[in-house]
Amino acid sequence: MPTTSRIVQGLMRVDTLDVERLYQLICYDLDHGVDCFDTADCYGTGWSESLIGDVLSSHPGLREKMFLQTKCSIVKDRFGCSYYDLSKKHILEAVDASLDRLKTSYVDCLLLHRPDLFLNPKEIAEAFRDLRDAGKVRTFGVSNFPKETIEYLLEEVDAPITLNQVQFGLGHLCLVAEAVNNNLLCDNGVNRTGELLYYMKRKHIALQAWSPFQKGFFEGSIFDEARLPDLNNALQEMAERYMTSKCAVATAFILALGEDVSVVTGSTNVEHVQECIDGLNVHLSKEDWYSLYRASGANLP
Repeated sequence: MPTTSRIVQGLMRVDTLDVERLYQLICYDLDHGVDCFDTADCYGTGWSESLIGDVLSSHPGLREKMFLQTKCSIVKDRFGCSYYDLSKKHILEAVDASLDRLKTSYVDCLLLHRPDLFLNPKEIAEAFRDLRDAGKVRTFGVSNFPKETIEYLLEEVDAPITLNQVQFGLGHLCLVAEAVNNNLLCDNGVNRTGELLYYMKRKHIALQAWSPFQKGFFEGSIFDEARLPDLNNALQEMAERYMTSKCAVATAFILALGEDVSVVTGSTNVEHVQECIDGLNVHLSKEDWYSLYRASGANLP
C-alpha cells in the first residue's frame, strides 16, 4: 500500500458541515500530517462524497495532496441498508457515480465495503482490471472482510488487496481477544474473525481501525462511559503519566499493533482530531498495553 498517514480522516459524519468548514478541516489535517481521507458512496446517500467534491472543485490543487479512498457495495434507501452488491456492473457504476460526486478523475483506493454473499471473484477481478486500466482507481482494498472471503477473492483478483478496514479499539477487542483466549471456554475465546489479524500480517494487508473509540457496534464512546470505569481510570492515569489525553492513549493502544495499522477518526472537531494525532507520539510499554486490555474487561488468562 502507498505510504499514507497512520491517522485517517473519516468523513462519514460531514452532514453538519458546509464547504468552507470541510475545507478548513482538510487543511488542518494536511497541515498536521494527515493526508488520508476516507468516505463511501453510502455515507449520507452520497452527501459525503458530494461535499468533498464541492471542496475539491472550489480549491484546485488540493486533490493532489490527498490520498482519497471511497467504498462501494452497500445499497441504501431512505430507510437504511437494503442489500449488498459486488457485481461487476454495480462496482463500475458505483465508481463512476462516486467520481462524479467527488469531482475527480480517480480515487487512490477503492474498498469493497462489505462482503456480498453472492460475490463472484472473476467479476470483481474484471471490474478491478477495467478500473485500473482506465486510471479511475489506483489501489484496492476491502472493509469488514473475513479471512476466507479475502482468500476467495485472491483466487482470481490479481491486484493486491492493500488494506482491510475493520472495527477495532478498546471497546471492540475481538480482533485480538480470540488469540489470547484460544482454547478457553469463555466468550473472549470465541473465534469471530478467523485469526484475521495475523492473516493480514502474513499477507501484508494493512489494518485500518474504524470506530476506534466506540463501545461495541455504535453503543457510544468509551470515554467516560459509566459501564467502563476501570478502563477510564486506566486511560486517565496513563494520560497524566504520558502528559497527553485519554484519546491519544487509546489511539496509541491501536497503533501499537504494528506499523501497518492506522486509526480512522470519525470526528470533524479539530481538537478531537488533534488528540488522535497526538497518539502518534505515545509509545506504550507492553505492560501498559496489557493493562488497558485488562481494564477494558477483556479476559487475559
